[in-house]
Amino acid sequence: MQSKEVIKNVPHGFLFHAEIIYETENSFAFTNAMGNTMQELLDGIKDRFKQYEDRQPQLSEVLFEPNGEKIDVTYTVRTFLNKEYYYGKFY
Repeated sequence: MQSKEVIKNVPHGFLFHAEIIYETENSFAFTNAMGNTMQELLDGIKDRFKQYEDRQPQLSEVLFEPNGEKIDVTYTVRTFLNKEYYYGKFY
């Protein structure tokens, strides 16, 4: 039986937290990436995508200050990832 307790905060102190969903044999599972800078976060996301590349990983949600205001920056991160994919690194 699953716990009904909801985690209100993530168990780390990083400024960025990304949830990545991927396929399993019978369902879906989540993994995460985190970082204190946007570049650390993007590198972490790319590492997870590479780790689960055969399971069709997708970026589900990205939060800035996940233990504070919980600002949704998913669109911004997807934009950065797409630009980097098409144009190379942007720094």
